[in-house]
Amino acid sequence: MIAIHYKTTQIVETQRGFTLIELMIVIAIIGVLAAIAYPNYQRYVIKSKRTDMMSELHNIASQIESLKLAQGSYRDISTKVKTDFAKLYPVQGQALYEVTINPIPLSPPNNELTSKWIITATPKTDTQMAGDGNLSFNYQGIKCRDAACGSGDQWNQ
Repeated sequence: MIAIHYKTTQIVETQRGFTLIELMIVIAIIGVLAAIAYPNYQRYVIKSKRTDMMSELHNIASQIESLKLAQGSYRDISTKVKTDFAKLYPVQGQALYEVTINPIPLSPPNNELTSKWIITATPKTDTQMAGDGNLSFNYQGIKCRDAACGSGDQWNQ
């Protein structure tokens, strides 16, 4: 009996590229990560812009007190303070807040600055800061963000 053995040749194909299912899984994972990351990023951007405005309010308060020391009274600097500092902020780029500086209590008609002043930053309605609430800072160093006031971390909440 004669046995014939045939050698079979196996052709091994190497796979190149990805299947459609693999691509869909990767796209789904990226979508889920983006859905989580984007809102967190937006909150971070808003908080950083609020922090910039808080810093600007502190700067304005320091400049008010410096001017008062140089001129001798709040009445003498009232007009200069209101024209120099009561404007839109930030000065460069898109304006996000409108700043007002008033005496406490408001005293119409002249509304001159007194030793009891308050600086208020109101978010502009057509910006991303619109729903973030008003910021204020007064002569005693009390900070407010809407109704939450104090000398601590009220602005960051």
